[in-house]
Amino acid sequence: MITIIACASIKPELEHIKAGAKDVQIRYLPQNLHRTPEKLKKMLQNKVNEVKYNDGKLVLGFGLCSNAIIGIKAPQQGMYVPCAHDCITFFLGSREKYNELFRKYPGTYYLTKSWIGDKKDPLGLLENEYTQRVGKEMAEETMRKEIINYDYISFINTLDDDRGKCRERAKENAKFFKKKFIEHKANNDFFGKIVFGPHQKPDFIYIEAYKSVKQQEILKLGGI
Repeated sequence: MITIIACASIKPELEHIKAGAKDVQIRYLPQNLHRTPEKLKKMLQNKVNEVKYNDGKLVLGFGLCSNAIIGIKAPQQGMYVPCAHDCITFFLGSREKYNELFRKYPGTYYLTKSWIGDKKDPLGLLENEYTQRVGKEMAEETMRKEIINYDYISFINTLDDDRGKCRERAKENAKFFKKKFIEHKANNDFFGKIVFGPHQKPDFIYIEAYKSVKQQEILKLGGI
């Protein structure tokens, strides 16, 4: 038995790979919690605490995610943690691909179908959250400041794009905020490892029973 605790932003990919596997159970936390790391840390620890020994091997479907997983304490059976900055590594398939694109396109804001569909892209946040709170003018100014250090908006194409609607939405984001648009093809390799393994170095680090996740160990092992 394998129990996975993951962010809902990668639910479509994990569920597709899991398919009918009866020995894999996945428990999800809401996406976008990386924007409030302390809240994510608390919710994730509570979810980990719910895992019983007979739930089998525990695997996290989270990267460092604004360091929210740092300090999370493993249950009795220990747990496996991906060596990744965030879910973008998962979508691209490997740390190597993530690092390659990070060097080639520094300052990139990545979008996927799940982020766009859940209206968590910059335009979605502007239209559905910020404007309602502070009005259109201030909301736009706030969002522009929030992404001022990004030069690119990249769409990671999972090839399940509802006839290109998500790609077009990503392009709208790039045009509105005056960013360069780039597109990358998704790769499910890392998702497959989360679900079925192997959960081994250098892609995963094992946290022993009742020990806590340490940033240095993940950074050193993962080369990130």
